[in-house]
Amino acid sequence: MYGAIWGSPEMAKTLDDLQGLGVTWVSIHPYAGVRRDGTIRVRETAAETGYLQRAAEMSRSAGVELFWKPHLAYWGSFEWRGDIEFQGDQEAWERFFKGYRDFIVDHARFAESAGVPLFAVGTELEATTHHEEIWREIVAEIRKVYSGKLTYAANWDRVDRVTFWDALDFIGVQAYFPLSHDPYPGRDAINAAWDSHIVNIREYSARMGKPILFTEIGYDMAESAAREPWETASRDTPANRELRRRLMAIALERIEAEPSIHGLFWWKWIPGQRSPRDFAMQNQEARDVLREYWNTAE
Repeated sequence: MYGAIWGSPEMAKTLDDLQGLGVTWVSIHPYAGVRRDGTIRVRETAAETGYLQRAAEMSRSAGVELFWKPHLAYWGSFEWRGDIEFQGDQEAWERFFKGYRDFIVDHARFAESAGVPLFAVGTELEATTHHEEIWREIVAEIRKVYSGKLTYAANWDRVDRVTFWDALDFIGVQAYFPLSHDPYPGRDAINAAWDSHIVNIREYSARMGKPILFTEIGYDMAESAAREPWETASRDTPANRELRRRLMAIALERIEAEPSIHGLFWWKWIPGQRSPRDFAMQNQEARDVLREYWNTAE
């Protein structure tokens, strides 16, 4: 989903479509930009409440809960969000955290006013989380203005870099676990890979005393979907469609059978997208899996 599209009539149509597939929650990820010098580029929610407020109202009317998951747009400045860091440049660090604090607390305040029940204090910013004291201060400021549940969305291989899980309600995981070097693995191979990931997740949840939430999971329609699920390499072939169908189905089976994991959010569905690609959940194989596993009314 992008920007103003969340408040458009296409969003209302999307929510109706998602409900027909058994979806009960959606995530929205408002953006701020970040520059190499640590500057955060953002418009306050007060300047954008038109579409943000409409998105919240439409979701409420549709009976769909919202997860507010602000992102930093790193394009043109960093390779990805996990690379956002400033080494020994103290001025850049101070500039970054001041701007980020203003951005995230502003969105937390909006989420409270809109009745949003779940909020992410950060997404994939693991190169910054060693500044534990500052992150704890940010979480404390969010708690002052927001009464819902809090998480942080950590990349699957960097969850243990987050040192402030005790200050949050859920351990958030961007769940792009590699599952096989074979481009088209069968069910047994995929399940064996999940066995290992599930054990690690369960043990970490018990050690931290917090439930797990998959803040993002997805598979592109690509040969690399099992090997590198985070890669965007969409290519529409029968084999790739079937692989995606298999990966999604097994993920749902394993996740929904694991008590330590309390939910998941699929990446991604852009309202009104005319030519769905790159992880698009509008594609037929994705719709079919969701309908099979989530729409219990049928």
